[in-house]
Amino acid sequence: MRALKQLLDLSAPFGPNPGERVPVLLERLSHEAGGTHLAQLVGMDPCLLEGGRAWASERITAITHSGTHMDAPFHYAPTVEGRPARTIDEMPLDWFWGEGCCVRVEAGSSELLVSPEELLAWEAREGRPVCAGEIVLFHTGAGAHFGQEGYSDRGRGLSVELVRLLVARGVRVFGTDAWSMDPPYGVMRQRLARLGPESVWAAHFVGRELEFCVMEKLCNLEHLPPAGFRVACFPIKVHRGSAGWVRPVAFLEPVDAP
Repeated sequence: MRALKQLLDLSAPFGPNPGERVPVLLERLSHEAGGTHLAQLVGMDPCLLEGGRAWASERITAITHSGTHMDAPFHYAPTVEGRPARTIDEMPLDWFWGEGCCVRVEAGSSELLVSPEELLAWEAREGRPVCAGEIVLFHTGAGAHFGQEGYSDRGRGLSVELVRLLVARGVRVFGTDAWSMDPPYGVMRQRLARLGPESVWAAHFVGRELEFCVMEKLCNLEHLPPAGFRVACFPIKVHRGSAGWVRPVAFLEPVDAP
């Protein structure tokens, strides 16, 4: 007998937390506030509602890059490959559903960018290449610190050469459990002093010449196998958005059950 596929949530809870560089504001509107609002809309005394209550809701103030999200090509630059960069609502749905693989690169300092050689070494260990259309997730170890002070100083950024290699392989979507596909701000500061302005936000700026989407602030990657799962990661369709919030889910293979 085959058990149902296991679903693994790869997203972080969305809301205020010390790890967000741009604060997320969440105002909770009570059932009583909802009762007052409903009564106003239909023209009745709220006392006629049981307990004066109706709906609860929330009002959120946040940028589209808060929480687990998907960057659109427009985030990196206004044009890519000589044409207008697509916004998140313009991206094809088939980009966001496909075979997944999880590359573990958590060893090493945050000053050390993830290199093409690490991906090639992973492929050699696993005996399989990264293929076109796969959704490639990088486990840097930062996800365990999401929501904590200093989260954005954790993890490792992706090198320009690695991003180019992924896109050359036909990878259109990849992701990381770090705050960004680029290294922490402190590391970028050091690289700026040593290598010049071309080193700042360099992985993102590959998007000036190549089209891709990237997920940031993923969680639970430590529970994924290297391969053998599928990923659904459809972003919210924000009109003309540079990104959209996303709740990525890994579909793990079914296992034999007694």
